[in-house]
Amino acid sequence: MSKPVLHYEHVHVRYANGVSAVRGVSFSLHPGECLALVGESGCGKTTMARAALGLLPATASLHGSIRLGDDEIVGATPEMICRLRGLVVGFVAQNPFEAYNPLDQIEAHVAEAWRAHNQTPPRGLIGSALERLGIAEAPRQMRRYPHQWSGGMLQRATIAAAAAHQPLVIIADEPTSALDADRADATLAALRATGAAVLLVSHDIGVVSRHADRVAVCYAGRVVEIGHSAEVLAQPRHPYTRGLLAATPRATRGLPMPLTGTPPSLNAPILGCAFAPRCAFALPACEYQDPPLIDGVACPVLNPNNGASEMHSQNLPAEPKAAPMIKRATSSAPVVEARRVARYYGRGPRVVEAVRAASLVVQRGEIVGVSGPSGCGKSTLLRLLATIETPSIGEVLLDGTLASRGGTHRLLNPLARNGFIMPIFQDPLGSLDARWPVWRSVAEPLTAPHRNERPGMNRRREIARERLAAVGLAHIDLDARPRELSIGQCQRVAIARALLATPGLIIADEPTSALDASVAAAILRLLAATAHSGTAMVIVSHDRPLLDILCDRVLTMRDGVLETS
Repeated sequence: MSKPVLHYEHVHVRYANGVSAVRGVSFSLHPGECLALVGESGCGKTTMARAALGLLPATASLHGSIRLGDDEIVGATPEMICRLRGLVVGFVAQNPFEAYNPLDQIEAHVAEAWRAHNQTPPRGLIGSALERLGIAEAPRQMRRYPHQWSGGMLQRATIAAAAAHQPLVIIADEPTSALDADRADATLAALRATGAAVLLVSHDIGVVSRHADRVAVCYAGRVVEIGHSAEVLAQPRHPYTRGLLAATPRATRGLPMPLTGTPPSLNAPILGCAFAPRCAFALPACEYQDPPLIDGVACPVLNPNNGASEMHSQNLPAEPKAAPMIKRATSSAPVVEARRVARYYGRGPRVVEAVRAASLVVQRGEIVGVSGPSGCGKSTLLRLLATIETPSIGEVLLDGTLASRGGTHRLLNPLARNGFIMPIFQDPLGSLDARWPVWRSVAEPLTAPHRNERPGMNRRREIARERLAAVGLAHIDLDARPRELSIGQCQRVAIARALLATPGLIIADEPTSALDASVAAAILRLLAATAHSGTAMVIVSHDRPLLDILCDRVLTMRDGVLETS
C-alpha cells in the first residue's frame, strides 16, 4: 500500500476545561482516498480534524503524532503550519457563516486562498471554480456579500477556496450539511475529482455510503470501528454502529429509534468501555477494561479474534424497530398565514427576487415542511413568516390578525414580540450569545417581558438542566460558552431554548443539519410531541426523508416560488 498522506498515531487532545476530546486515536489516510469520520455530536470528530490543521485553541494539550506527508504537525511552529495550509492541506469548516468576513465580497473570500501565500488568483479562475460547484452566474454572484448568499452557496465557495491549490489532503468538516441531496453528491464528487485525499467529517450516513472509501466510527473521543464503508455500513460489528444505522430516517418506517442513554462526560477519566452503560451486550469486564481496536473493532463482545468472548455478531438481535408516529390532531384555526408574499433586495436591474410568490396557511398542531435546492428562497420565506423581515409585497397574519404587510417596516401584531414565535436558525452558533453560559441561553424565554412571573436564577438553571437533558445534553457543563461546544451541541441548545418558550409557532431552518442520526431521531420525536401539544411548525430542510417522516405536508420551493400541494 502507498505511503499515507495523513497519519494519526496515539493522538490525545485535552482542552483547558478538562475535556479529553480525543483519547488515543490512530488511523491513516492514503493518496486519493476518502475516509469519513462519523459519530454523535461531541464525540471528537471535529477536534480530530482540526488537530491536523493547527486550529486547536492555544490552551489545548495535543500529544501523539500527526504526520501530514513528511511533516510532523504535533509540536510544529505556527509559521510552518501556515505554509502547509492551502498548499498541502485544504480545509472546509463546519460553519459556513462563521468562515466569512461580512464586510468582504465572496470573491475576496475565495481569493484569500492565494493571497495567504503572496499569490494572485489567475483571471477568471474563481468564477469558473464556483460554476463547477453549481453556482449559477458566478462572475456576478461572487461580487455579493455573505449575507446575500444561502448557507449552501457559502459552503460551496469555501470548498472552492480549499481546493484552490490542488492540495494533497482536503479536510472537510460537514461540507454538505447545508446542501440538498443532489448538490451534496455533486459537491463531494467535485472534491474527489481534485485528486486530493479527503478526510470527511459527516453525520450523513447516505453521503458517507456513496462517497467514502472507508469509515471510522467515533465515540467519546475514540475510534470504535473502522473499515471499508460498504462492510461497516452493511455489516456493523460494534453495538454503537448498529445503533447509529438504526436511527437513520427511512420514509417507510415512521419515526426512527434513537440510541438509549447519553454519551459520557469527558471531563473525568473513563474506566472501561465508554459505551458500556448504553450497551445491552456489555460484559462484566467492559466496566473496567477499555477494549483496544483489534481487527477494526473495539468490542470484545463482537470480535472473537481478541479472545475476550465467544460471542459474535450472530448473537445480536434484529435491528431495533422504528417508533410509531405520534398522532397529532390539527385545528382548523390558522396560526400563521402568508398571502402572496414576495421579498426583493436591491433596486433596478440588480434587484434580487429572493421570494417571488408564496402563499401558505399553517394550522395549530400542524407541521409543514419546505424543501428545495440551496438558494431557492426557503430561509427568506421563514424570516417572513417569523416577522423577522417584512415582505415587499403581500401580508402575513398571526393568529388571524395582520402582523406585517408589504410597504411597511413596522410590525402590526403584538404577538410577533411576545414569544408567540420562536425561531431555530440555520447558524446555531451565531444564534447564541457568545458571552452567555448555555444555561442562560436556554432559560432566556423565562425572562421575556410579557411573562407575569420570572423565576430566580437558581430555578432557571434547574429548568435549563432539565431541558438540556431532554435534547441529550445532560452531560455538558451548564456554564460552558457556545464556543466550547460542537456545532451539533449548539444546535440542540437552540432547540431546547425554542421549546422552553412553549410558542404558538416554531420556525425551524435546518434544525437537524448538524446532528448525527441518533440525536436527530430523538429531536424528531421531541418536535413531534411538541406539535401534538398544539404548537404549529414550519421546517425547512434539505433532508427530504426526514420531512416525509415528520411533517403533515411537504411543499417544494423553486426559484422563489412556493409550490402548493
